[in-house]
Formats: sequence, structure tokens, C-alpha cells
Amino acid sequence: MIRHLAQTLLRRDGKVLLGVKKTGFGAGKLVTPGGKVEPGETPKQAAIRETAEEVGIKVNACEEVAQVIFRDLYYKGQPETDIMHVYVSDDFEGEPTETPELAPEWCSVNDIPYNKMWSDAIHWMPDALRGKKTDSYFRYDEHNELKDYKVNYTPDHCIARFRDKDFGLPEDGDEASFITRTAARAVMFDENGRVALINSTNRGCYKLPGGGIDEGELIEEALRREVHEEAGYEIHDIIPLGYTHETRHKFTQYNVSYAFIARAGKFVGANLMEDEIEDGFQLEWYDDIDAAISALEAIDTSDKIYQMKFFTVRELAILREAKRVMKEKYGQ
Repeated sequence: MIRHLAQTLLRRDGKVLLGVKKTGFGAGKLVTPGGKVEPGETPKQAAIRETAEEVGIKVNACEEVAQVIFRDLYYKGQPETDIMHVYVSDDFEGEPTETPELAPEWCSVNDIPYNKMWSDAIHWMPDALRGKKTDSYFRYDEHNELKDYKVNYTPDHCIARFRDKDFGLPEDGDEASFITRTAARAVMFDENGRVALINSTNRGCYKLPGGGIDEGELIEEALRREVHEEAGYEIHDIIPLGYTHETRHKFTQYNVSYAFIARAGKFVGANLMEDEIEDGFQLEWYDDIDAAISALEAIDTSDKIYQMKFFTVRELAILREAKRVMKEKYGQ
């Protein structure tokens, strides 16, 4: 079972609003305002609603800064996976009011009593309060003692944005109803500096190794899995590049691709999905990043199907950003 939760960190004058939970699971602990995402709600909508219900504050604007995944969290005697979306806000109205759910109190961001909170908070909250985006998981035992965890930084630099009008296509969808799909993609180098592309031979186009992030999966976990499945390699020396954002009106969705530079490690064999086999996926190595860029630049997207237009310009943007970063870091 997977539940989605949403919480809001309210910041004011060097302080953050926390509160003692008065009822239910975790009663007595110091927590942030928040709760369960209801059917039909986005996590952001849930964060705003829960903040109003629990402490009487109206949030005008907030930004997601962390995804915290709780694995094997025991709730009512059964293990489950909870995905908590954490938002930060400096734009809100009202003064905190105690409710049957929460007894709020302002705490200095430099002196948060983490010993009164769940054990995971100290590992992700300091970064969240600074606006540094993280992607993490925590695993508790049956006694709700922290067993293990991992915290990764999320690429937060926007490489490029694309939308239908960039291709001369109409934009007639209601973006308020769009869903967001996320993916992880790698600019993968081998020990000789060659760059890997996936040739979709039956569609006449190329893509970077990578794909969709599964529910409850860390971005880096998805990256490793997708590169293994599509290219057949383990990867190491992973460097975050940034992300691309696509607004696709035809599919009523936003597509966010987190991009990384990675080194190819051991070859373990690809494990292609049925649709990838049908598309004729084949791994190809190019002598350097310029050769990979040239291969994509040579593609005429005017006669390609809808999604091919997007991911051709997307992969080009990611490769060009990787070239810039590699030159900056290593002089390559």
C-alpha cells in the first residue's frame, strides 16, 4: 500500500512553524502541519488545505522542496510505503491557532528540537528550510526505530522548457488539470569518452538512456534501473545536471526529466520492455559528445510523431548542458 502525504514548512523571521501532534499516529511528537492527500487532490492542494485545517493559516504560495519516502513504516500493525511531499512557504496569512490536531509553536531554524521529532527530520529538514531540494528514503522497524536511510540532492537547475507552441502546435488544454510525469535520464560516458544513445530504429530517432520514475522510487534508483534496462550497464560517478520541463497539451501533462552525467560500469545486459523491443531500441556509442549532438541535430522533427518532437529537442538540450558542465569541470 502506498499513501501520499503533504506537509508545509512555514518560515517567518528566522523561525519555522512546528506543532505537537495531539491525536493519532505519532501523537506527542513535534511535526510540521500536514496530512494525507485526498482523492482528486494534488499534493500541493493537500498541503495548503491541511495547513489551514491544522493551524488556521492560509498559504498563498508554496514550493515543493523535498520528497521523503518512508518504506516499511508500520501503521496500525501493517507495513506500508508513505510518500511525503514537503513544501516551504514564506507567503501566508494569519496567526497559528491551536486545533484538535496540532498545538503550534514557532521554533528558531537554528535551534530546532529534533529530539522531539521523528528521527528522519534531522536528515532532510535543514536542507528543506534552506530551499535545497532533496529526494530521500527512510526505513523504520516494527518499533518505529530508524533502520536505514539515504538522502540525495535533486537536480534543481532548469536546463530548458518546451511546450506545444514551440513546434507551432495549438495549446487548448486546461493546464490546471495537467498531471506531472517524472523521469530520470543519463548522459553516459564510457572509459574512452564515448557517449551512449538509444537508437529507436523503427521510429528513426534517438534518446538518452532513461525513463519514468516509479511510485515510491528515488530519482537515482530510477536512473540506475532504467539505464540497466535500456542500455545494459551499471553506472557510477553520477553527477546531477538539472531538469527539463515539457508542457504537452495533447496529452494534458507536464513531463519533468531529471538529467545526470554518469560513467558506464559493468555490462550486465539489457532488459527491454515489449514496447521498447517494438520500437527497435539499440544501444549505440558515439566517439564523443559532439558526435552524439550531431546525430540528434541531423534529425528532421517536422514529420515525426508528437512526442518525438519533444524528446529530440529535450535530449539535445541535455547533451549541450552536459558538454558545458564537462568542459567547466574537467576541461573536456
